This record gives sequence, structure tokens and C-alpha cells, in this order.
Amino acid sequence: MKPLHILLVALTATLAFSCQPKGSDKDATEATIDSLRQALAESKNESSDLMGTVDAIQEGFRMISEAEGEVTELRAEGAAANRDSIISKMASLQQRLQQNRELIANLQDQLRKANQTDETTRRTFENMVAQFQRQLEEKQQTIEALQRALEQRDATIAQQQGQISDLNTTTQRQQTQISDLQESSSRQSQQIQRQQQTIEENQRTSAAQAQEISRQQAEMNTAYYVFGTKKELKAQNILSSGEVLRSGFNRDYFTKIDIRTTKVINLYSKKAELLTNHPSGSYVLEKNAQKQYVLRITNPQAFWSTSKYLVIQVK
Repeated sequence: MKPLHILLVALTATLAFSCQPKGSDKDATEATIDSLRQALAESKNESSDLMGTVDAIQEGFRMISEAEGEVTELRAEGAAANRDSIISKMASLQQRLQQNRELIANLQDQLRKANQTDETTRRTFENMVAQFQRQLEEKQQTIEALQRALEQRDATIAQQQGQISDLNTTTQRQQTQISDLQESSSRQSQQIQRQQQTIEENQRTSAAQAQEISRQQAEMNTAYYVFGTKKELKAQNILSSGEVLRSGFNRDYFTKIDIRTTKVINLYSKKAELLTNHPSGSYVLEKNAQKQYVLRITNPQAFWSTSKYLVIQVK
């Protein structure tokens, strides 16, 4: 029991069991007892009020610590969606801190006004106030550190979002460039395909033209010759009534040649005569080692210019 309480109880008991006073003495005793009872009641009320404030301060610190833990967990999760929750918790922390600051100030004011509290109890409460103030300062520093960390996190997030935005812009620009390149490549591919088709058509046309030219050249350089006895020539209607190559002669009896390559014709006879007209300076009839005639065409273009058919009568 507190010293003040002990003193009040002892005085009350002493007065209660002493001899009964008479007259005005009795009235004075009763007044003293009432005064002491009032002092005892006031002392109890002061202690109760002080302890109530202390309990409120401690509960405030408990709630601050709990909120700090929640903020730390939210920061550790790192989700962007937690930002609003962190801001709300930080506001709650500041509010709790302010409430505890006001409660500590209220406790100091209660101690200053307390007139029924003994020195030992007062010093105990004053030490508690000092401890609360140190704890309040530590919490304030912790909250400020959390606030700076949150601001740094926001700055980092903002920087990352800026980088992401730049990357998205760059990616979009590159995708646009790729799309343009693909479109350009598609157009070029179509152009190349059309050009290839044109080239193929030109090649087919050129091949056809070359084939036609080759055919025409072959036709232009194609000639036919035949040699035989008079009887043989008449039998094929090549020689008729002294005339050569009248209508109805057997064309299949002739040998087809290319005048560019065939320039020598062996006649296998010791007597030969050209029945068709050919420029005299464009050929020679000469005998080989076997004394047989050989027709040598010295100027093919001139020789075949008058006729593409050559008829030679041999014996």
C-alpha cells in the first residue's frame, strides 16, 4: 500500500477507536475524519487517472508496432497494388503517434497537477514519461525511415515505369519498322515474282523465237540433191521429156542436206552432168583417185541461190 494510503488509513482508524469527544470537540473530530476520507478518495482517483493514461499510452505503442509490422509485410510483398494500403497504414501510424504524443503531454500535465501523490510514486511516473518520450522519438524515426523508403520505392517504381514506357515505345517503333519492312519485302517479293514471270515469259518467247529462227535458218540452209542414171531419173519423174523437175516428181527420192556443212558430194561415177542450173563459178566437178567424179561446192550461197534442188545425171 502507498505511504499516503497507509497514513490515511492509520489516522482514520485512530480517530475511529479513540474516546468519544464531547461538544465542539466531537464536531471537530468528525470534520477531520471527513477531510481525511476525502483526501484518501482524491489520492485513489489521482492514481487511477495516471494509470489509465499510462495504459492508453502503452496500448498506443502496441498499435503503432502492429501497424509497423503490417507496413513492412506490405513492402516485402512488393506488389504495386499494395501502395494504397501502405499509404493508408502510414497515415494511421502518424495518427497513432500524434495521439500518443498528446497522451504523454496529458500525463505530464496530470503529474504537475497531482497534489495527493507521494514523491516515490511521482518519480516513478516521471521516469515512465521519460521512457515514453524516448520510445516516441524512436517510433518517429522509424516511421520517418519507412516514409523515406516508401518515397524511394515510389521513385524507383516511377523510374522503372518510365523505362518500361520507353521500352514499350521502342518496341512499338521496332514493330512498326518490322511491319514496314515486311510490307516492303512483300512488295519487293511481288515485284520480283512479276519480274521473274516476265523473264520466264521473255525466255519462252526468246526460245520460241530462237526455235523459229533456227527453223527458218534450217529451212533457208536446206537443200536437196539426187544423182542417178537417166533411166532412174525418168522413173521418179524427175526427168521428163528432156526437162527437169516438172510437177509430180518424187521428192522423197532426194537427199536432204544442210548447205552450210555439206560441200562435197561423191557421185561414184566416171561420167556426171548437172541437169539443174547453178552458177558455174560456184562449184567444180573433179575426179578422185578412183577416177570417179566428185562435186565440190566452192561457194554454197551462190551455188544454191538459183535452186535448192540439185539433179545430176550419171552413167
